[in-house]
Amino acid sequence: MDKETKVVEVVGTKVAKTRGENPNIKTDFVCDAPDVEVAKPDTARGSTCTVNVVNNTGYSVKVYIDGVYYGWVSPWQQGAVTVWAGYTTVYCITSGGKYEWSTSGNCDYFFNYKIRI
Repeated sequence: MDKETKVVEVVGTKVAKTRGENPNIKTDFVCDAPDVEVAKPDTARGSTCTVNVVNNTGYSVKVYIDGVYYGWVSPWQQGAVTVWAGYTTVYCITSGGKYEWSTSGNCDYFFNYKIRI
């Protein structure tokens, strides 16, 4: 059975300036952060999924899977990460916090999230 690539197009929304802490972010990227060791995951967690963010904007965006920072995608570029199947949310926000994209998902192979304004 061939595995299909799933494609989701997500339209950005402006971020409210006075909303306080972002509920979509649990763990953020921090420059010069101290080393924090993470426990090795169970080997029986199941299959993996590649989440590819296609950034169709002129902004740099940070990418979070289930609220955890996974990477940065430059303007007009794309970037992929491999996560365990069963994730629940993909959240992107511009580096300056002007626009955001949020969607739910779950896959067993490859997912393209095309973000645009």
